[in-house]
Amino acid sequence: MWRKYHRIVSLIIVLPFSLVLITGLLLQLRQQFEGIQPSAVKMQATPNARLLTTEEIIKASHLKGEEIDQIIFRPAKFHLALRLKNGHEIQMHPQTGVIFKSAPRYTNILIELHQGSFFTQWGQYLIFLPAALGVLFLTISGLVIYPWRTLRGQ
Repeated sequence: MWRKYHRIVSLIIVLPFSLVLITGLLLQLRQQFEGIQPSAVKMQATPNARLLTTEEIIKASHLKGEEIDQIIFRPAKFHLALRLKNGHEIQMHPQTGVIFKSAPRYTNILIELHQGSFFTQWGQYLIFLPAALGVLFLTISGLVIYPWRTLRGQ
């Protein structure tokens, strides 16, 4: 009985589980591949110079405020990044406004695919939640099936 349901469930969840597995692997390796997430540019602070204000950052980027999704400043690394709604990332100097790098960033779409929110909320709860429960069932049924196979000598 366990084997039959184990096979059926595995056939049903193979696609969503494969998507979660592949995107999870890519997210784990995102800092090793420039194509997934741009590497951070090392910046040096200018002594006695002040940091740019939010308005000055937007002006220096030559963008409209509506195009920017996030402005991220990391004081410990002295790093400023603008994440745009279209998926690009702009790295600029926090004091001078000089743009060092502008590159696409695919981390957000990988996260959305990984958690299922890319397919809207109904997809997240009607496809990915049952797939996660299916993986839990496969784990439990596999643990039940495996000892019986080894005891029978198969």
